Amino acid sequence: MILPSANRGTRCSVQRRVPWMALGVAALASLVLSACGSDGDNNGVAYSFAVLGCNRVNPPIPSDDPSTANLPHLQRTLAEIAAMQPPPNLIFLTGDLVLGLTSDLDTLRSQLEAWVQLYRASPAGQNPAIRLVALPGNHESLHLGLEDVQCGVSNPGAEAVWLDVMAPFIAGDNGPTAGGADQLETDQSRLTYSFNYRDTHFVVLNTDPVGAVASVPVHWIADDLAAARRDRSIRRIFALGHKPAFTPPDATPDCSLDSNPDMRNVFWDALTGASGTAYITSHAHLYNRSQPTTPTQTAVTKTWQVVAGNGGSPVDTMWAASGATPYFGYTLITVTTDGRALLTGYGRNFDDSNYLAPSPAQQYPTTVRDSADITVP
Repeated sequence: MILPSANRGTRCSVQRRVPWMALGVAALASLVLSACGSDGDNNGVAYSFAVLGCNRVNPPIPSDDPSTANLPHLQRTLAEIAAMQPPPNLIFLTGDLVLGLTSDLDTLRSQLEAWVQLYRASPAGQNPAIRLVALPGNHESLHLGLEDVQCGVSNPGAEAVWLDVMAPFIAGDNGPTAGGADQLETDQSRLTYSFNYRDTHFVVLNTDPVGAVASVPVHWIADDLAAARRDRSIRRIFALGHKPAFTPPDATPDCSLDSNPDMRNVFWDALTGASGTAYITSHAHLYNRSQPTTPTQTAVTKTWQVVAGNGGSPVDTMWAASGATPYFGYTLITVTTDGRALLTGYGRNFDDSNYLAPSPAQQYPTTVRDSADITVP
């Protein structure tokens, strides 16, 4: 599927001599995304996309928050993203938008419906130039069953609720159906799928399909990536899913894809074999960028993993224990016309005694916390 492009004619210049880490959010947004140049400008920006994951709250839920999202930080993040000039063409929400994790499907539905209303009322939701693509996380897909209270178990009917309520934010339908080489229990065609945007191939992954918690359909992925590499119009590949392939060292292990290492290795081999630029994910409540070694080919280090799970959920205690200063934020990927992929991680500190407290910009400014050229040859 080819996703319609937005702002197709906009091009911007990148001033590479400026130290990005020293810039604030407004300055960097102006630097990277200010309009100038033309399609023939090798320093121009072709397009950009933002990624945000894990914004749901912990119980008890505030009485004025039916969405179960961290309202102050979600609203501020969406406003900041929309204020970029021009704004990103795409926003990816990589799961755990709502608390969910319940077998009560009416409760899950009401939380998602409230979240949709919240998004539509935001500056990002009101900008027709921005396309939101949302992915389910374990909180939208599982419940805490007696069989596995640590990892959770598949929640029959939750996929149907997601597909109904979140339909406007699903960007494809070419994924695997029930059965097949991956022996899927349910139709995943609109939960795991791919689409092309300009010269980039995006692979969207449901990392908790029914009956296969913490896994992805590796046969379908391998076939999809192989087809993308044969397409001469595709210059890069990004995969996005909720659960990391590799748990970061400063994250508490929590039933990510590496809890099924053999299947994870097949997935990572396929992604690195296709020269995938990055797997962008969340689940772990922190920010981490790494370039993992391919487990079955230890000499191969290629595809990046970006864990952007610091959207507003309570941060992982191990992150703070590592000596880092935890922050909430979001990630921007800028794709240039000369083929580079530039990552900028934005973040803001917050009241560590109350993560739900408003965070005034004067007291908690959003600044650049990470920047890198993540281009993969």
